[in-house]
Amino acid sequence: MTTIQKVLIGAGAAAVIVGGIAIGLTVSRTPDKIDLSTIHTEAPEETMTQTEAPSSSVPAETMESSEEKDSSAASVSASIETYASGKISVQYPVVSNLEDTELQEQINAHLKENALSVIAANELDEENDSLAIQCSVISADRSRLTATYSGTLSVQGAAHPVNLFYSNTVSMTLGTDLGFSDFTDAYTMAGYVLSDDVKFLNLTADALAAVLEYRQGLTLEELTAIFEGADFPLNEDGTWPESFSYEKQGAICFSMPVPHALGDYVIVCFDPVTK
Repeated sequence: MTTIQKVLIGAGAAAVIVGGIAIGLTVSRTPDKIDLSTIHTEAPEETMTQTEAPSSSVPAETMESSEEKDSSAASVSASIETYASGKISVQYPVVSNLEDTELQEQINAHLKENALSVIAANELDEENDSLAIQCSVISADRSRLTATYSGTLSVQGAAHPVNLFYSNTVSMTLGTDLGFSDFTDAYTMAGYVLSDDVKFLNLTADALAAVLEYRQGLTLEELTAIFEGADFPLNEDGTWPESFSYEKQGAICFSMPVPHALGDYVIVCFDPVTK
């Protein structure tokens, strides 16, 4: 081996050693710290995009379904029609836009039958006796319909006309009557009428004083019996109830018979929220 060859071999070996050191230094060097701010910013944007895609279609169906239900519920309504014969005039409600048309016909027939039952119950002669009843629909929705009836009855030969009040609440899903026992119980309301907390609707100060004085002669047992026989359906013998009840905005209202001099009836109102 010549001197020149030895020098070249040594130089090559040195280059290999230097290169190995350089590679070792490169591999062993700690990498620069990575900026994660860009990753944290981009990741949520990507996640939101992925969640927005399905949510933009699914809620659309849900919202449409909800709107259809609200529209269907809002479409349930009631109008007033009038039965007229001779001197008899009685208004009654007619339900429309129920989904079940057969049930709707059943409910309308039932409402009319109850409204007009006052005629047979009082054995009225349509040519000689006078009856004028007005109907007010308190509420009508997919759950129930509540109507009240008020007016006057003049029987031929009677000393004076009589003020009448009755009500009817009908289930819009079953077509059956709801009454006093569905709202409260007779014994509790009898006690309420006799209490100092009792509230009457639309009475002047003088009328209230007169009713409270009359009330002193009533007993818990008498009032309980009256309220137990309240509302539709009528008894098998068709006896007309002395009291009728209904709910209005959470309050329980019901009639109580009083002498003609006091108006024939008064309306008691019980609000469970205040008791």
